[in-house]
Amino acid sequence: MTVSDASEMLPAERRARILEALEEQRVVKVSTLSEVLGVSEITIRRDLKLLDREGVLRRTHGGALLKRRPAPEQQLEAAVAAESFSDEKARIARAAAAMIEPRDTVFLGSGSTVAALLRYVDPALEARVVTPSLAAAAEAQGLTLEFIFLGGLYRPGINAVEGTWTVDMIGSFHADKAFLGADGLDVTAGLTTPYVAVAGIELAMIRRTRGEVVVLADGDKIGLVHQLVVCPLDQIDVVLVDDGVSLDLRARIQRAGPRCEVV
Repeated sequence: MTVSDASEMLPAERRARILEALEEQRVVKVSTLSEVLGVSEITIRRDLKLLDREGVLRRTHGGALLKRRPAPEQQLEAAVAAESFSDEKARIARAAAAMIEPRDTVFLGSGSTVAALLRYVDPALEARVVTPSLAAAAEAQGLTLEFIFLGGLYRPGINAVEGTWTVDMIGSFHADKAFLGADGLDVTAGLTTPYVAVAGIELAMIRRTRGEVVVLADGDKIGLVHQLVVCPLDQIDVVLVDDGVSLDLRARIQRAGPRCEVV
């Protein structure tokens, strides 16, 4: 990676590179990151502060250390996510599945609702799915779909892979549609997430999608704003919501850009 390449990175992509360096080296220095990424040490310190708040590293004097969460916590997160799959999410997943047409190439982001749309796909449908999500891989068994699993560094917290390999592989495709989950969706803030990995990958998917970008957002996610912006709402074509989202809020979402469909 050259300094000129790094200078064109979005913040989410730069933080993904920082995490990649941490995975390889376990310890990083602010001065080294500043030189390699071609940005100021002040910018690197801001990035490390944000990643420290997310719990993926621990800042030290002049740098940072990689911090891993214990396996029991990861297992608990997965169990809670499975138990919280509601009827509203199921309806949203079913509606999203109906949007996939024969011979489509589609991106699937991470998240339980996005993965679950594969439960409702016609088993005989011939289409191509490209995703970093291990949850989606589990749902794809028994389907005729051509399933392409993106490579990268596995992140247990999101049950998906991330990193430069993942983003580079996304660049090999032009998708007809992209289906993304929503950690937070707000009329002003846009589509947001607390995860650096999710922000970088989903932005790359949006850029490589020729057709509709579809966000699956149950009512609990509307109005939430997380630290990292994936994209503003005018870069989204369709938002699928449940009937618990008020008419006024749906109208405000539509005025911001995307078509808001209730399922």
